[in-house]
Amino acid sequence: MLMSTLAASGLFAGTSIMPMLAGTDHPEPPRLQAPIILAQALKSERTTAGSQEGDQTQFVAFPVEAQFETGDTWLSGGRRYRLYGLQTCLRGTPVTISPGVIRDCGELNLIMAQALIKDTKPVCTTIKDLDQNNAVVACQTTSGQRRYDLATYMIAEGWGFAAVDASGHLIVPGYRVAEESARSARAGLWAYSDMPHPVAILRGQGSAQR
Repeated sequence: MLMSTLAASGLFAGTSIMPMLAGTDHPEPPRLQAPIILAQALKSERTTAGSQEGDQTQFVAFPVEAQFETGDTWLSGGRRYRLYGLQTCLRGTPVTISPGVIRDCGELNLIMAQALIKDTKPVCTTIKDLDQNNAVVACQTTSGQRRYDLATYMIAEGWGFAAVDASGHLIVPGYRVAEESARSARAGLWAYSDMPHPVAILRGQGSAQR
């Protein structure tokens, strides 16, 4: 089920992400700043992605010195990197993981994001430099002999959500396929009935500011 979801969602995601590699402008969703937490990442090594001949897009292994701010944002080499189209749970929002046991949803999400990155050994490429300190990236991870979009994988596992732009439109429409699959399966954070959906919270904050 997971692999079919990854294939379906990844197909649609590719139609949104590939134009970014060509320099097409796309918006990024709002985000909240959070304290830095050291990541358990991987040794850096260079590789290339794509099996098609002539594909020159260069992907680099997730950096060993990365420091996570949230489950979708990290610091490396003095720059902040944001995983394109993904929104993870917000720091400071509570979730009940068992009767009487409440955790910070953002911190729980961050821990699981680190674990997924360690296990899946993703490679990333910069889609767009927002400024000298911030960039948007797309990452891919390998399962068996196939490579999948990392954000799709995180969403399908229930540890990420399809981000929206300031107008409330999905940044990568295909990610909704993975999110609905995770919700139906009660995967990851969807297992908790009071899970604070970050997109709904950010939308509410945006409405309150208008």
